[in-house]
Amino acid sequence: MRIKARFFANFRDLFGAREREIDLGARRTVGDALDLLCDTVERRAEIFAAGGLRPHLVVMVNGVHINSLQGLDTGLSDGDTLAVFPFLVGG
Repeated sequence: MRIKARFFANFRDLFGAREREIDLGARRTVGDALDLLCDTVERRAEIFAAGGLRPHLVVMVNGVHINSLQGLDTGLSDGDTLAVFPFLVGG
């Protein structure tokens, strides 16, 4: 199964691209995809905190925040788009 991972803001530098297509193989969840993407200590530290995701992180599947779905257990399908970006505030 292949999905597209899109990165925004500082995550573009962290992951070295705006977008990557990844083959999840038998993996099927958002947590699986993020685990696969976090292949360095630096990436893992920016994405994961003890017990889950870092609080400043926004992760969406096909434009829907994973908190509105099933969090890290949200299922993925072939062709889905996973978006990862920092929570932004402004005025």
